[in-house]
Amino acid sequence: MANLQGKVALVTGAASGNGRGMAVRFAEDGADVVIADIDEPGMEETARLVRQQERRALVRRCDVSSKADVDALISAATSEFGRLDIAVANAGVVESETDCLRMTEEQWARTIGINLTGVFFTLQAAANAMIEQGRGGRLIAIASIMAEWGSAGAPAYCASKGGVKQLVKSFAQAVGHLGITCNAIGPGFITTQMTRGMRDNPAVERMLIDRTPVGYIGDPVDVAAVAAFVAGDDARFVNGTIIFPDGGITAGNYSGAMREAREAAQ
Repeated sequence: MANLQGKVALVTGAASGNGRGMAVRFAEDGADVVIADIDEPGMEETARLVRQQERRALVRRCDVSSKADVDALISAATSEFGRLDIAVANAGVVESETDCLRMTEEQWARTIGINLTGVFFTLQAAANAMIEQGRGGRLIAIASIMAEWGSAGAPAYCASKGGVKQLVKSFAQAVGHLGITCNAIGPGFITTQMTRGMRDNPAVERMLIDRTPVGYIGDPVDVAAVAAFVAGDDARFVNGTIIFPDGGITAGNYSGAMREAREAAQ
């Protein structure tokens, strides 16, 4: 386990899935946790799990596509705990029932606003707080295997996650000399609400398992383990990169996998 004793970690999109998994893992490793989301019951459950680890939790509603919300979140975190050491820009959405030729302006704007602009707002505000503290820090953005691949059925999602990959490279250069690192994590297929539609179809689920070299779909604890490493001292020389907890699926042919998935769903 990473030693995060005395540290404060912030996680957006922490009401469920990978966000909850990372919040709990940080608490297990000794950090107090700021839990941000728009799902208030989900946040309270995450807070309960954090407190079970005898760590403090601060719950804060935040729409990451609003700069004012994000700035208020960072201010609340530093006011409550007196410091901010780790910030994870995890909040994200995926459009459904859309493709490149039918996506509306509103669908595009919402996905980019949360998945990319929201990540920028979070990294920027957290970085400035860390610079003011003068103790360094860890910035982490959640990308996806779709930062590497395209999909006709999810153009805004793919564009946003590719943008996240590039965004962390820019922040890594901007703040690395100040002892602050910035990296991305690109999960593969994980058992979260976002992948439920695929996993509910036995043929599609079987195809995803077969296409993943380790032979199973991942769990939020797998993503949290990578986040804990990147957040810890052992990752002090890891900066401006993306790590894929994906079971090896990006080592294969995505376009072939998605064609098989469409065929299996029919």
